[in-house]
Amino acid sequence: MKLPLLIAALFLSAWLPAVAQTPTPPAAPLICVVCDKPLVGKYFVHNQTNNLCAECARLETRCSICGLPVKTAASKTTDGRLFCRADAPNVVVTEDEARKLFALARGELNLLSEGVLVLRSPEVAVQLVDVDYWNSKAGGDTTNSMHRLGFSTSRPGGGGFAHNVILISGQLRTTTLSTCAHEFAHLWLNENVPAGRKLEPDTREALCELLAFKLAARRSDTNETARIKTNPYTKGVILNAIEFEGREGLPGVVAWVRNGTDAALPAATGMASSVAPTAAPEPLGELRPPPPPATKLELRSLLRTAKRTVAVINGERFVPGSELSMLINGKRQLVRLEATHENTVTVSVDGEKQTLRLGAK
Repeated sequence: MKLPLLIAALFLSAWLPAVAQTPTPPAAPLICVVCDKPLVGKYFVHNQTNNLCAECARLETRCSICGLPVKTAASKTTDGRLFCRADAPNVVVTEDEARKLFALARGELNLLSEGVLVLRSPEVAVQLVDVDYWNSKAGGDTTNSMHRLGFSTSRPGGGGFAHNVILISGQLRTTTLSTCAHEFAHLWLNENVPAGRKLEPDTREALCELLAFKLAARRSDTNETARIKTNPYTKGVILNAIEFEGREGLPGVVAWVRNGTDAALPAATGMASSVAPTAAPEPLGELRPPPPPATKLELRSLLRTAKRTVAVINGERFVPGSELSMLINGKRQLVRLEATHENTVTVSVDGEKQTLRLGAK
């Protein structure tokens, strides 16, 4: 019975119309990220995502940021560091930009600390250098990359300090911004650690890294926060600082610096929540849903003092020149406060300017 049925099925199938099949489109050809030529035959992969042809893979010139081979340098420093075309637009190579980033870091830390992290001697000379003075090849005593990013000094005199900051050029803007926060913290420590008190060196550096960490966290820069936490520069003391600040807040850190006597921060336990004081239970109340995500920017208030104007936009505090990554209408956007006026402010959102009016809905 089975054989006749099989023969009949085959006979009928020969007369049935064919079902249309959509052919699978061919995959896009792989392109070398250095020379843009299609990859044929043997090729190489850099950092898991960048495909290189055999010719470019043999290039000895490399980008100092990402390590990609560089065939035609998009930018170059006087000490011979090259940058690929992908990184070149994002590196700091002018002193003007370095000074603006230092001012930005300084202003953001001022906002974070509610005006506590300010310098009594406000003038800071910021210099950008190409030559890597801290590289072991130039006679330095360390190969640690953190020593290569910046340096600061505070010379007492005239009842105050003469502050100087040196930054290495050719770093990504996000890295330079963290370095600016770190070096600003050194200047603040120089003004606020009591004379005669000796901070353990790794603790001093960890306090500076803590401010860089806080700034990166405010800007939602998870790459920088992860880098700072795992950087071996402070031999792990940064974790002590992060836990201490999480328990005591920035005011507690400031009080420890100004009034403490210990040379080192308490060791991290990894259980900051368990040692934090237990708050009294709140009475039961009506359960309310969380507020909906912001769909637009709103200027909620303008706070004016004799020295500055602070704009509160969607609950975040801004001063002219400060910027913050914010989630607007489901999209992460960079918001920068350009200027304040009587009842309005000018902001740029991903580079496009717009005006926000106080009380507008």
